[in-house]
Amino acid sequence: MPAQALTVFSPAKLNLILKVLGRRPDGYHELLLLNTAIDLMDRVTVTIEGEGVRVECDHPGVPTGPSNLAARAAEVFFAAFPDRRTGLRIGIEKKIPVAGGLGGGSSNAAAVLWCLPRLLGVEVSAERLRALGSEVGSDVPFFLFRSPAWAEGRGERLREAPGLPPYSFVVVRFPFGLGAGEIFGGWDLTSGGNRYTLGSLMEGEPPPPRDWVNDLGPVVFARHGETLRVRDRLLSLGGLAALVSGSGPTVFGVFPDDASALRACNLVNRDLGFAAELRHAVPGPVMNNVLSKAGCKER
Repeated sequence: MPAQALTVFSPAKLNLILKVLGRRPDGYHELLLLNTAIDLMDRVTVTIEGEGVRVECDHPGVPTGPSNLAARAAEVFFAAFPDRRTGLRIGIEKKIPVAGGLGGGSSNAAAVLWCLPRLLGVEVSAERLRALGSEVGSDVPFFLFRSPAWAEGRGERLREAPGLPPYSFVVVRFPFGLGAGEIFGGWDLTSGGNRYTLGSLMEGEPPPPRDWVNDLGPVVFARHGETLRVRDRLLSLGGLAALVSGSGPTVFGVFPDDASALRACNLVNRDLGFAAELRHAVPGPVMNNVLSKAGCKER
């Protein structure tokens, strides 16, 4: 008999590379991304209960209505499998910054899509599940794939990117969030719609940190000077790279080992007053890897 509830841990992601290639006819932007999941995780519990889809979250900034991506993921799944529709309660315990450029909402949605076939006894291929995820949001398929990964299109076309060394990441939070639409709109205004030449960026193993770039970074830095100060401080402390993740405002630094990363965390906290934490990449199948590492609870 299928479980009545599943509790899983959904990870954040860092965009090690984010290239904006131009605006598409459908209004989205054509992207090239290099993503990695990291061990900063929300806790998502999906329970078969009552009627309709209900979301509960311990963070006041997270919507709990139908606009929540986790709720939208459930509705997309039920639209594909209408005979399995049931009442759901989705509980989300947030650790990932809200509107921080780390894909927390998309990760929560992917967790729901991962749970529902197991809760309801539905056989769904990995490709079909990622296709459903792309209906929810551009970042969702990555969290149902492998880490690290190259992503193209809106972010839904994925392929593995093995060979990323075990860097130590310093992830710096800010006390505000940013909307992706605002930052992409700033790119449109400042770039003039130019397209980039990618060259051999995707050939072989992932490029070294000195070649990582986020085309949205200049927009974030220009609008929020504190993010630029953090970027520069991380580089001055020996960071191999320091970038905005996604559309920001979260900034991360890349360090060769935990000792140098912890030193940077302490100095950013002390000197700039922003919360900095040491994080590591989560390699392999994103949800399965995290579940086996963090624990999947079936009851």
